[in-house]
Amino acid sequence: MTPFQGKLRIRHLEIMLLVTEFGNLSKAAVQLNMTQSGLSRAIVDMEECIGGQLFERTSKGMKPTSLGAALCRHANRLLSDLRKAEIDLAAISRGDLGSLSVGCFSLFSSWPLPDAVRKFRENSPRVTLSVEIGAHEKLLEDLDSGALDILISRSPPGLNREIYRTTPLLTDPVILVCSIQHPLAMLPTVTLADCVQYPWITALPGGRVQLELENKLREHGCELPASVGALSTEFGREMVSTNEYLWMLPASVAAVFQARNELHVIPVALGLTEPPLSAIWRRDRSSTQHVRAFASILTRVITTK
Repeated sequence: MTPFQGKLRIRHLEIMLLVTEFGNLSKAAVQLNMTQSGLSRAIVDMEECIGGQLFERTSKGMKPTSLGAALCRHANRLLSDLRKAEIDLAAISRGDLGSLSVGCFSLFSSWPLPDAVRKFRENSPRVTLSVEIGAHEKLLEDLDSGALDILISRSPPGLNREIYRTTPLLTDPVILVCSIQHPLAMLPTVTLADCVQYPWITALPGGRVQLELENKLREHGCELPASVGALSTEFGREMVSTNEYLWMLPASVAAVFQARNELHVIPVALGLTEPPLSAIWRRDRSSTQHVRAFASILTRVITTK
């Protein structure tokens, strides 16, 4: 056993992350239920174990060195793996067959995710299943750390194919919807000029989709509408229910809402380019039977819609 393996502890990894997060020894010590002097000694022990300085003191507090930043990256991964192992072992001890953690980009959380989850539970009732809904960037971080096994999201062109495996599931445009009582729902034809007279629920400000939308509207000589950036289906549905707001949604999701008579699809093209919805997981982790099964079920849900 090397000195590194013999001395570095899980507690050291937790200390590394919390001191980096707070940038302050006294705050981190309170969180860790340690004295500040005990925390300082622990950092010295870590530096002796690693063989270099992990933090530097600045006017803004404790800042990790390049060596400390590297240790943080590994600590995040190792602690996530340990949490995943804890979940798996707890599931197996209950008689289950392991666990699966799924992340899903929020705008696809109302469809196709619920249908896929129901079918997966029917087929694999003894697998502990957890689902996290959120923004693509945060979910990708969780996938990288090991907190998620598989991510269901749009696969951006810049995604590193040497790091991530992707299975394309669906390609569809972003469109506009409104409530079924909205004035635009009553018109036989609708133009972009008509649409910008009402407020919109859009992608988040500053993002690629929002910037592309603004350029497209300018190309058509349209003023930018008043808008709220949001990626929540619950929020969007509530705002649209006031009969005033228009909402940007993936066409496949909008079609499901329209079939339920919950929303009206506005027949006007935005012309935005969107990468495909995909199942994404990391190449450096073997795809488990549960990951492959969930991706397969999701594909069937989409193709048999």
